[in-house]
Parts: sequence; structure tokens; C-alpha cells
Amino acid sequence: MGKSNSSVVTETQPSASASPLDGIEVKADTPEPTADELGRLRDILFGSQSRTLEKRLSDLETGLRSLRQEMTNLVQDQIGTLSESTNAQFAETRRDFNEKLDKQGTDQSAQLRASHKDLTEKLDRQSAEQSSQLQAGQKQLSDNLEKLAADLLRQLRETHKELSDRLDKQSAEQTERTRTLQSEARQRDDSLRQELLSMAASLENKKTSRQDLGQMLMELGLRLRQEADNS
Repeated sequence: MGKSNSSVVTETQPSASASPLDGIEVKADTPEPTADELGRLRDILFGSQSRTLEKRLSDLETGLRSLRQEMTNLVQDQIGTLSESTNAQFAETRRDFNEKLDKQGTDQSAQLRASHKDLTEKLDRQSAEQSSQLQAGQKQLSDNLEKLAADLLRQLRETHKELSDRLDKQSAEQTERTRTLQSEARQRDDSLRQELLSMAASLENKKTSRQDLGQMLMELGLRLRQEADNS
């Protein structure tokens, strides 16, 4: 396209020796030319070169329009082909994706059912083991409680027997001590009674002064106090 323009420009340039303006005398006060006069002047100046240039430009525009139409048709065809291919690929991709999703859903459902079954079996086994362990623990606890109750009962019986034996022993000792004290008290009473009788007999046989009588009573009181403290 650039070469055509340069050649056209070269052809439109008139030579200096063959200029159509040679010999034309221009007057300063000449009126403005009309359109027809400009046309005739253009024909005189350019002549066939202008028509050739216009024809070449028209042919060039026609070729450009044809080429543009061909390019537009080609692009539309390619776009249509690409759109059909893209739609087909998209449909195939979507079909493959749906198939993969269905397969994954089926696989996941099977895995989920298998996992649920395994989990249920594990829970059942754990429940059975825990129930067995609980029963064993309850039995052991019951045995321990029965053993503890038997030990406590035996200890209570032993303690009761020991306390009863101690109480019986203390009671026997206390009884023996009481009897001994009673016997000693009777002996002291008998001794005191004998002394009092002896003193009374001696008082009857002889006369005793008040001082001697007081001394004897004081001694008798001291003896009674000592015996009371000892008992």
C-alpha cells in the first residue's frame, strides 16, 4: 500500500519543463473562479493523471472492502468453529465432571456406609467390653463390701468380747476389792468396837481425868481419819 502511494505521488508531480502554467498570465484583479472553472482548471493541470489516481484509489478501496469482508467472514467462521469446538469441549468437560462427581459421590457413600458399619461394630464391642468390665467391677466391689462387712462384724464381735471380758474382769476385781474393803472395814469396826469397849471398861474400873479422856478421843479420831484416808 505504501509503494502505491509513493508511485502515485511521483506520477502526480508535473515536470518543470512541461508545466501547463507556462505562458499563462495571472492578473491581480481577476475575479474568484467558479466551480466549473476550477474543474476545467483541474483537468488542464492534472488531466489523465488525476483520473488514473482516482481509479487506482477506487480500486484500492474496493480491494480493501473485499479484503475486509473476506477477513470478517474468515474471522466469523473461525469464531463459529472455535465456539462450536469450545461448546463441545465444555459439554464434554461438564459431562466428565458430572461423571466424576457421581463416581466420587458413590465412592464416598460406600466409604461412609463402610465407616458407619465399622464405627457401629466398634461401639458395640466397646459397649460389650464396658458392660463386662462394669459387671466385673460390680462383682468385685460387692465381694469387697461383703468381705469388709464380715471383717467389721468380726472386729466388732472381738471388740465386744474383749470389752465384755474386761468389764467382767473389772467387775470381779471391783467386787473382790469391795469385799476386801468391807472385810477390812468390818475388822476395823470390830477393832474399834473392841477398843471402845476396852476404854469403856477401863473407865468403869477407874476414874479417868478429862485430859486423859480427851487424849484418848483425839488418838481415836486420828486413827479413824488415817484409816479413812487409806481406804
